[in-house]
Amino acid sequence: MVTCPICKELLQELTSIHCVERHGMSKAKVIEQFGKPKRLFLTFAAESTVTTPTISPRDYLNSQLLTDRLNSKTRKFHV
Repeated sequence: MVTCPICKELLQELTSIHCVERHGMSKAKVIEQFGKPKRLFLTFAAESTVTTPTISPRDYLNSQLLTDRLNSKTRKFHV
């Protein structure tokens, strides 16, 4: 998804049809005068990236209990 550099309309891709119908210019001329259309997905992706994953103590405990149950020879941990 991109936004038109002139009218900021949300589009799949900037097309010549949109540029000619809405702005009376060719796509190349729009890009030349106003710059490339802004990609919207990159903005969302940059905001939602997690730099360091967080593991809660409960998650760690649950993984340890599961490992103990799977490795148990007597099956004493199975409910």
